[in-house]
Amino acid sequence: MTLTNWWQQAVGYQIYPKSFYDSNNDGIGDLNGIRQKIPYLRKLGIDFVWLCPIYRSPGIDNGYDISDYRNIDPQYGTMEDFDNLIEAFHNYGIKVVMDMVLNHTSDQHNWFQQAKASASSPFHDYYIWKKGKNNGVPNNWKSIFGGSGWQYNSQTNEYYFHLYAAQQPDLNWENPKLRKEMHDVIKYWIQKGVDGFRLDAITHLKKLQTFEDVPDTDMATRNVPGIEVFLKDLKKLYDDCHIMTVGEVGAVPPEEAAKWVNPKNGFMDMLFQFDHVNFGDEHKFDFSTKSVSQIRKSLSHWQQAVEHEHGCLGLFVENHDLPRSISYFGNEEPDQREASAKAIALMYFLMKGIPFIYEGQELGMTNKHITSVSELNDVDSIRFYREELQKNINAQIALSKVAFKGRDNARTPVQWSNQQFGGFSVTEPWIEPNENYKEINVKDELTHHNSVFTFYQTMITIRKHNPTLQSGAFALEKKTADNVIAYRRVSNQETWLIVINLSNQPADYRIPSDLQKLTYEIMLSNDRIDINNNNFELDRWGATLIKFKNKE
Repeated sequence: MTLTNWWQQAVGYQIYPKSFYDSNNDGIGDLNGIRQKIPYLRKLGIDFVWLCPIYRSPGIDNGYDISDYRNIDPQYGTMEDFDNLIEAFHNYGIKVVMDMVLNHTSDQHNWFQQAKASASSPFHDYYIWKKGKNNGVPNNWKSIFGGSGWQYNSQTNEYYFHLYAAQQPDLNWENPKLRKEMHDVIKYWIQKGVDGFRLDAITHLKKLQTFEDVPDTDMATRNVPGIEVFLKDLKKLYDDCHIMTVGEVGAVPPEEAAKWVNPKNGFMDMLFQFDHVNFGDEHKFDFSTKSVSQIRKSLSHWQQAVEHEHGCLGLFVENHDLPRSISYFGNEEPDQREASAKAIALMYFLMKGIPFIYEGQELGMTNKHITSVSELNDVDSIRFYREELQKNINAQIALSKVAFKGRDNARTPVQWSNQQFGGFSVTEPWIEPNENYKEINVKDELTHHNSVFTFYQTMITIRKHNPTLQSGAFALEKKTADNVIAYRRVSNQETWLIVINLSNQPADYRIPSDLQKLTYEIMLSNDRIDINNNNFELDRWGATLIKFKNKE
């Protein structure tokens, strides 16, 4: 695959602005705080940042409920601050990707305020409205956040649809005027100098137009036939403006990957898939975790789906909606935390695609260990906890579920130092910091030559200087111990072998027979590797990267 676009060689870094760094001491991260930390991001070696929503918002869903697409929320700063931030990032050679929420707005958006006031308002058809049926809601469609997806509006005697919170009414993409409005919003930020967009909830733009009852709301709201019309129009806009796009594309099977990201006729440049981090088969708050064999199967299946230039994946193990990867995939005990953080990093980072790091991941940050319902901030976690109590579920069991899987885990402040509040602010933050900031923080990570940060930094450098790790073919090694994931990146010149033990038990590994006579070099490892007669032992959470020079 020939790499012709800047993002195809890049490493991304996701910033959750509210929790990144507080520059004005109000307990909330802000744009100037991000700007102050650009040298840190440059030191890490990343090429672009993805900023979670910074638009004006009531904050019901922490910024994903937008009340004004063309203004910065005052808690983050001003438009001048944003302009300065863009300029500063670009001066450091770092590009900026904005989160773009196209599926819904806040109920405080001016469009919705006018839409709910009168059915004759020109903005009424910007949203999805239906009359009730049989003295109740229009149909059985559910909200992802629980309960019915319909909310009654007495002013028009209708219900509006909300796939997420009731304060997040869905937009009606069937309306050409609405589509033009959203295209204009995108153009506004492109003119501001942004380099790309992460497309939130993008598979939900099309709704089943019969509005009939369905066995599963996904059938009526996710990847509904006809969505390609909306997505192709958006793709043309992005291409005309030379903008990179990455879509949040949940529940799309690998077999359909090419339709979404094929470079010739796909809908976007890359996608995030969630099969390796999903929350179990029954409910997202289930205690179930993925076995190594499941992780191996899922990741390799997606790698194979985008081979032969069928598209590109966004590679990740953490984001603002997920628990910390060490707490979910690894071992956060003090004697194993760093090793498992490095193993998880090497496991995903060098697969074929564009790797993303979530803020604090490069430090080995962990889940917070929430012990009281008063510590919950996330709207979905609070909703789920209350619903569990209504089902007579033990309060401690209900709390332990959201404590393990809830979104608050990823949203605790970045731990910059061992000072009060982790150096995030001198004022009590909007959400309580993780209590382990004294042991896990940027200041200490930067002074230790063998830290998690240094491992990420080295991994980025190796990837950046070796084209095979950017565009070489992916091949899964199938003959491994149960808890080992091994794969190759291959080009005509060389073969890279990545071997990871994702367990608390040591594991043996044998170099594949076709590589045994090639010269090799161990390029990176979190373990002391001694290869003897083509065999070596991986310590618990051991991970190693080996470069083989192909024969001439």
